[in-house]
Amino acid sequence: MADLLYPRDHLQEALKRRAPKWLGNPRLVQVVGELLDLLFFASLSTEEGSATRVQVVVSPGKPLQDVEDSSEYLGSDVPRQQAWSVLPLKPQRLDLEALVKLSVVTEPGRTAVVLEHEESSGWQAVGIAKLNTSTNGGNVLFLSTTAPGALSLVYAGTEIMRYERGQLAKPAPDIFISDGVVRSTIRQSLGDLLSGETNRILMPSRIGEHVFERLVRGMRATGRGGLILVQPTPSLDSQQDMPKLVLTEPDILADKSRNLFEAIERGLGVAFRDDELGRNDEWDEAMSLREWAQSEVDSLSDDIARLTAMDGALLLGPNLRVFGAGYKVSSSHTLPLYEAFDATGQSVSPVEYPLEIHGTRHRAAASFVASTGGFAFVASEDGPIKCLIREQGRILFWRVRFPEI
Repeated sequence: MADLLYPRDHLQEALKRRAPKWLGNPRLVQVVGELLDLLFFASLSTEEGSATRVQVVVSPGKPLQDVEDSSEYLGSDVPRQQAWSVLPLKPQRLDLEALVKLSVVTEPGRTAVVLEHEESSGWQAVGIAKLNTSTNGGNVLFLSTTAPGALSLVYAGTEIMRYERGQLAKPAPDIFISDGVVRSTIRQSLGDLLSGETNRILMPSRIGEHVFERLVRGMRATGRGGLILVQPTPSLDSQQDMPKLVLTEPDILADKSRNLFEAIERGLGVAFRDDELGRNDEWDEAMSLREWAQSEVDSLSDDIARLTAMDGALLLGPNLRVFGAGYKVSSSHTLPLYEAFDATGQSVSPVEYPLEIHGTRHRAAASFVASTGGFAFVASEDGPIKCLIREQGRILFWRVRFPEI
């Protein structure tokens, strides 16, 4: 059994896996290690009878309010959004007591205490920051406690380290970001959704990936577990039961996504236009339209994700068609299940995964994927989310673990 060590003792090993360039700055490694240990002890404390959940953010090299979103963008001329809104505070020296007290003003995944490090005074709290909607936080350090004795370290939207039960947890691949089987499968499921658009360089599939990530995050947020099934055919066949809750406009999510793509395309058209006359006004109008279209997609995705809290599954089809919720899988057919450890599906466990240790949701997901060739996302109330995809005569699954930011 691996030694049970404090977070700082595992930091260098984690950095070798995900951020080797950090190792050239031993002072940075040292002060971040000190901060990790401080968060660890804070997570073991309680405030007003509740376990401490705290998030802190550190912006190396520039003020946090100047940090921009660093996620993948559709076109280099689309302006990046400010990632954080900051409420400045008079600097306060950070110790365990202060961190526990400040924990009540943070909200998991949304609000964090802004920290700065000075050689003479150590870590100081200098503000409260809110993550702006539809941004990934930018190139900052985001540290959070996820449970008593458990914490994560995220940099630039990528989880660098997760510490649980005194050990370094194995990092999960970023399946919505990294090129691989899941991204490819989502792209294929979009089919002809945007076939009428002429500017294919904009990668319209990224909108689809964003929608699926939003749906899965929303499913997790219900706290009840859930199941999202995506079948490859655009209509239900006679052998399938109807979902209990059927949408009267099954293509509403597709329509909103088309609007977003058209708004992005319009903005780029203005950006690349040679005529300067009236360009600034048109640009402002195009960006406002884009922000509105993005908020429409995000809001609708969140509303649809809440349907996963019902018994049964949320059933989708190709091109983001939403059939409904409360769907029951009738097939009992399944295939051997294996865990994939990288986004490409090249690193796969040699041992078959025991599906019987899970309940009805996992069995339904495996049966659906095996019998239809579709794909699924399944969440237990108290366990990780998984994505299941059929590959030849087996099913591969990936653990879906979002950075806490």
